[in-house]
Amino acid sequence: MPDAGASVFPALAEPVVDIATHGSSVFFPALHCLEHILVDSNGHQHVVLRASNAALQLTINGSSVVDGPVNLTLLVHGFSGLRAAVTHLSTLRRILFPTPAQTASPVWTPTTRKLRDAIVAYDGRAAGASYHDIALVLHDPTFVNRNWRTGLKERMRRHFSRGIALTTRGYRDLLSQI
Repeated sequence: MPDAGASVFPALAEPVVDIATHGSSVFFPALHCLEHILVDSNGHQHVVLRASNAALQLTINGSSVVDGPVNLTLLVHGFSGLRAAVTHLSTLRRILFPTPAQTASPVWTPTTRKLRDAIVAYDGRAAGASYHDIALVLHDPTFVNRNWRTGLKERMRRHFSRGIALTTRGYRDLLSQI
């Protein structure tokens, strides 16, 4: 799950039933800023959006956001939630509509990507995930299904081994790469 202390904005997703509202609908997998879509055991969808050095987690109830476009209602719980909602909306605007100066994002080198994948694999295994589940977090499901039997499973094992090495003695290598 994303960091519990991260910025969280509650929302409700409803299927697009009226073609007139289709223009205002959202298809999350097509967003340039989509980082993760996680579904917890209660069926809540946690959508992490990241761009322009900002991140926002939407906790969405209702229709599945991966099956097709949805109409999204952002929720504000009472007057006391207005300040947080304004901050979340500002962050969301910054993520969805970056200015040209904000579009530069860090470049992932092969080395930094391997280090990131190692940490993800280590954390995933520590949380009880299978190598296949970890591969789905790191790669597109189509890529995973196509390459699972032709080396991707072994690559996940190497990432996990590298993650163990990083957590025991190689974390300084990771920090020096950042």
